[in-house]
Amino acid sequence: MAWITDSLRSAIGAVSTLNPFGRAQATGIPGAFSHQLAVAAYMSSGMLRKVIAIPAEDRVREWRDWQADSDAIGKLEDEERRLGLIAKVKAAEILRGIGGGAIIVITAGDHATPLAAETVRADGIIALNVVSRWQLTGRDWISDLAHPEYGKPTMFQISGNGRQQAIHPSRVICFRGDPLPAGHTVSMEDAFWGDSRLLRVFHEVQRSDHAQDWFAALVKKAKLLRVGIPDLSNMVSTDGGQTRLNSRIALIAEGESTLNAVVYDAGDGSDKSGEKINDYQITWAGIPAMMDAFDQRVAAVADIPFTRLMGRSPAGMNATGEHDTANWHKAVASGQRLETRPCLEQLDPFLIRSAGVSEPAKVTWRFAPLDVPSEKEEADTFKTTMEAVEKLQNTGSIPEVAFNKAVQNLMSEREYMPGLDGALSEIPKALRFGGMPEDDGGDPSALTQQQQEGGDQLLSPTSRAPGGRRAFARAANDAASWMADATPRPLYVQRKLLNADDLIAWAKANGFDTTLPATDMHVTVLYSRAAVDPMKMGRSWAEDEQGHLTVRPGGPRVIEQLGENAVVLRFAAPDLEYRHREMREAGGSHDWPEYAPHVTISYALPEGVNLDAIVPFNGELRFGPEIFEALDLDWKSKIEER
Repeated sequence: MAWITDSLRSAIGAVSTLNPFGRAQATGIPGAFSHQLAVAAYMSSGMLRKVIAIPAEDRVREWRDWQADSDAIGKLEDEERRLGLIAKVKAAEILRGIGGGAIIVITAGDHATPLAAETVRADGIIALNVVSRWQLTGRDWISDLAHPEYGKPTMFQISGNGRQQAIHPSRVICFRGDPLPAGHTVSMEDAFWGDSRLLRVFHEVQRSDHAQDWFAALVKKAKLLRVGIPDLSNMVSTDGGQTRLNSRIALIAEGESTLNAVVYDAGDGSDKSGEKINDYQITWAGIPAMMDAFDQRVAAVADIPFTRLMGRSPAGMNATGEHDTANWHKAVASGQRLETRPCLEQLDPFLIRSAGVSEPAKVTWRFAPLDVPSEKEEADTFKTTMEAVEKLQNTGSIPEVAFNKAVQNLMSEREYMPGLDGALSEIPKALRFGGMPEDDGGDPSALTQQQQEGGDQLLSPTSRAPGGRRAFARAANDAASWMADATPRPLYVQRKLLNADDLIAWAKANGFDTTLPATDMHVTVLYSRAAVDPMKMGRSWAEDEQGHLTVRPGGPRVIEQLGENAVVLRFAAPDLEYRHREMREAGGSHDWPEYAPHVTISYALPEGVNLDAIVPFNGELRFGPEIFEALDLDWKSKIEER
């Protein structure tokens, strides 16, 4: 029994190292926080390393987008590459997580003197070096509560090459943690560098690692063979018995490894029993869930989604992980805004001048999006953006030149059309944005052939109308002058067809050689020879907030000829009919027995075309705001088809 006891004690002692709770905690951080122990814990635990490295990596993963002219952006990106800025910021962020880090701006001159950004010339930054807070020591801490730099040192000191070197704070970009609670137990240096993310998660990571050790130890016992030998105590009491026992155990082990079977003594058939061998199998049910529970606790304390921390797909029915990803991106963006950006904004005045950019005040930047959209998402975004641009254009609330400039900038900044800047730079500035040059009374034929050809392509539909830009501008001025007072006069009210291109395409497909220009297509609301006060006409109740009115697809429609040769699309529009009747009740007149809403397509009926056989245009009709004008009885002479 003494031998058995010693053997058991020896066996238990041999496996005691598998007990993570019974051995010395090599990565523990007892008592005060120290850099050596923190680094040891960071290096020894893969989970702890991920908790610190993931936020640092994601903050710089997509980096930032500079907002400046192309030449300045190229210089800035080259300077960042030369200095290895992205890698340096990531290293400083990792040190921030462990317990504080810094980037030292190395430039020519005495490092103990203040450094002003204005003194930095092109390539003025020699290097950027990342150091830990434990390599820097603050001196002469400012304790005056009335001082704007309270809680900061007046000088840093760094050890190297066996000597102490002074570094002025203006040359140090400090990556600090969250503020620590103030108190007499916290030194000014610890309060300055702030909290350590590593300390916050250490104990939870330690528990997770211990659980992993326990479960890893169970793997060795996945299959346990128990051998019961009759009269074992008496057998091992003699030297010969011990030898026989060792031989028997060796034979059992050999049979297990060679034959994958166990040969044992089943007895002599009488009451005398033989050896008894039991094979125990470990049950793994519940163990993975328990391991996940520890890791989920780590994810919760680290404020990192479990799917991101463990690199696993989301579990559960209909789980996509989009919610976790969105929350994590918000957390990273918050860290970028509150911690990373202030550090970069302290560094940028030196960086921009070192890059050789002449106008630093015009340079801005923003962090690039963390997720890259797919081609379909980009196409959907482009479609939505262009629809919004089209609706904004239809309001007419922005002058043409300003609107075209904004759209070109939008297309260029979002890179929807590669090479657009180069193509636009070849167009004369007087024509690039579609503006209306001053009417100097000169002959348009004096323009160069390039200007004429380029201008013809760039003119908007309104500008390509008969008379061109200047005629359109004069017409707008005349209308404004006409509405300057409320004197009764003959009145004409119309709504322009905003999607006239759809109707023109339908007409050309149905045999029409020419049509009215898109800018001339409209629906007449009132043609009053009787003098009326336009201010008494009010507004249509059926129009939307932009003054637009839409006739939905379908409904009664017909292509017919009105008057001598006008070919029109006639359609049912109760809203227009009600508005026409309302205007007549306010004093307006009408030359025809009834009001028939229609859009004139052409005044030139194609030869051989049977109007009765044409299927009318059946699409949506979108009309712009009501336009009040003086009645022009000579309107027919101004018609010009295309």
